[in-house]
Amino acid sequence: MGPKKGGQGNKAKVSKQPSQQNTTQDETNQDERLQAIVLSDSYQTRFQPLTLETPRCLLPLCNTALLEYTFEFLALAGVSEVIVVCCAHADQIQEYIAHSRWSNPSSPFTIETVLSPESVSVGDAMRDLDAKGLITSDFLLVSGDIVCNVPFDKVLAAHRERRAKDKNAIMTMVLREASPLHRTRARAESAIFVLDEQTNQCVHYEEIKTRKHMQQISLDPEIFNKHTDLAIRNDFIDCHIDICSPDVPALFTENFDYNHIRKDFVHGILTSDLLGKTIFAHIVTDNYAARVRSLQTYDAVSKDVISRWTYPITPDSNLLADQTFQYQRGHIYKEEDIVLARSCRINSCTVIGAGTAVDDGTVITGSVIGRRCKIGKNVSITGAYIWDDVTIEDDAIIESAIIANGAVIGASSRVAPGAIVSYNVKIDRNVVVDGNKRLTRYLGDGLKKVDKDAVGEHGDGYVYEDDSEAEEDDDYEEIVNSSGLVYNMASLNASDTSFSTASADQMHRKPRRRRVSTASSNTMASEDSDEDSFLREAQASVERAIAENHDLDIAALELGTLRMAKNAHFHDVRAATIAALIGRISHLVNSNTLKARAAVESVLNQWGPLFRRQVFDQADQIDFLLLVQRDCTRRMQGSSILLHAINCLYDQDILEEDAILTWWQDPQSKEDADMVKVGELVPRWLEWLTTAEEESDSE
Repeated sequence: MGPKKGGQGNKAKVSKQPSQQNTTQDETNQDERLQAIVLSDSYQTRFQPLTLETPRCLLPLCNTALLEYTFEFLALAGVSEVIVVCCAHADQIQEYIAHSRWSNPSSPFTIETVLSPESVSVGDAMRDLDAKGLITSDFLLVSGDIVCNVPFDKVLAAHRERRAKDKNAIMTMVLREASPLHRTRARAESAIFVLDEQTNQCVHYEEIKTRKHMQQISLDPEIFNKHTDLAIRNDFIDCHIDICSPDVPALFTENFDYNHIRKDFVHGILTSDLLGKTIFAHIVTDNYAARVRSLQTYDAVSKDVISRWTYPITPDSNLLADQTFQYQRGHIYKEEDIVLARSCRINSCTVIGAGTAVDDGTVITGSVIGRRCKIGKNVSITGAYIWDDVTIEDDAIIESAIIANGAVIGASSRVAPGAIVSYNVKIDRNVVVDGNKRLTRYLGDGLKKVDKDAVGEHGDGYVYEDDSEAEEDDDYEEIVNSSGLVYNMASLNASDTSFSTASADQMHRKPRRRRVSTASSNTMASEDSDEDSFLREAQASVERAIAENHDLDIAALELGTLRMAKNAHFHDVRAATIAALIGRISHLVNSNTLKARAAVESVLNQWGPLFRRQVFDQADQIDFLLLVQRDCTRRMQGSSILLHAINCLYDQDILEEDAILTWWQDPQSKEDADMVKVGELVPRWLEWLTTAEEESDSE
């Protein structure tokens, strides 16, 4: 299917189905109605720092929020009820929906939002929905970041026909056929689907890593006894558009280790001998379906929308009530009330929003310009995404970058390909923003930080470094290269998840005592590997305990068993536990779920007692404090988290006053600038502590 030619800028309209006239028809309609679950959170950090302030589903794609494209698809699919699961920034999502046309009486579906602030995965969200009893029929499970024009009547009819014959047919995955290097296929994801060629039943699923040069997969011989014709496919774009039966949420509840919809749930169902459930695929060849799951796919899907591959979902469909886009030759879209200087040049594949002014000599090519932007003289913008209310001063150059709302790019500055300039960041004159650098002003709690090396003498902002990405394993560099706005084709990788080590403090941890021997360096390397293995497994154990709300004694028992099995030091147990708990606190803070103090108290009041079984004397307390301090250097609002963690654990009598004072006097607590910076709030707390102690003594 090729891109559609331009037409009139008509609004996209969807009408409701006529109501049934008798009781029998009402009951039939009730049985056949289709619910949709929209996961508003991606449970990833690919778009940070942008998503620190705005949920991914509300980020603009061609000047329209991603969530709007998702709702448009659901309306065309005949959905009658939409449930939006909100985690981070739930207030913004609720406000957007409340003021959208989807809340009007004329909307083709009813819509409600469900708050799930503690969810950190798809599995958590599904278990929450199951507990609330909201799923009453077959439902469409999607993320709030999809663009799709697939006619859904045949897909749904085929699913229901299978369900009528076999109640164990619990899911239909919608997969779009495409080449392995198609631009809308996320470079950081790839998977093998083994399908029955006659029925499209999926009999095996496996994620792969392309840089590992995977040459074989292992299949259960029983598969060949049941299925004579099999197709092994690696040419799908998986948008995670699934039709599910009401059994699916219950299966998530029964299996707490199911977190990811594909690598956990689908893989788990297909490899289980007990459940007996089946999953099918519907392969799309003639229509469009894509998910904006990375910066690379954000760029690709934007280009497809502009080039009209997504017709009728195009800018001149004017999905929002106040949009006035008109299509012009060369895939140029302009809203009303824009001011273009006579000598400026607007080249092909460009979108320009209302209220924007472009001055003399400026050239814009293959870019999206938001509303109310002010673009100066002799500016060059190529392949960039400029959001609303941006100011770009004279002679600036922007190439393949994202410039978010309210940002200012100073005169004669250059933003290199792959860079992100987040909300309200100000770049001074004559500054070069390096490629793949991410700048932000966001710190939270009214704090302010300026990196003059990055934004210039009179600029405002700093270089953002993602906590979770800094924790990733050897695949991290590959993921960055493959999922950025500008990706390195030499570094393609199929991983779509973030793996975290136990602690970035590993470079600072206590060395193990080893006997002097003639053992080779390979033996010592093996010990290091065992130590790292323990740290990863121990952190995962604590994270699992938090996610599944284990009893504290059970969590402590699992850690103790693992420590003895690996012959690990208590220092490593502390490091792994700290990484898991501070990581959880950081997630609650960064997602705006809780403020720093509330997040610390929420996590440590429940899980802090674990440290009673890991900290035994003053030396252990000092080591513990150094580990916490080092971990907090990597966290947004780390100084606040450190302060409140010390106070909370002091109140629990896990930390003693003498140990805290000794830690603060220890040279290791100030061994580098990061340690000094993160401890900047501690002196005032120590002053309070000593004053309170003196007052207590005097009484």
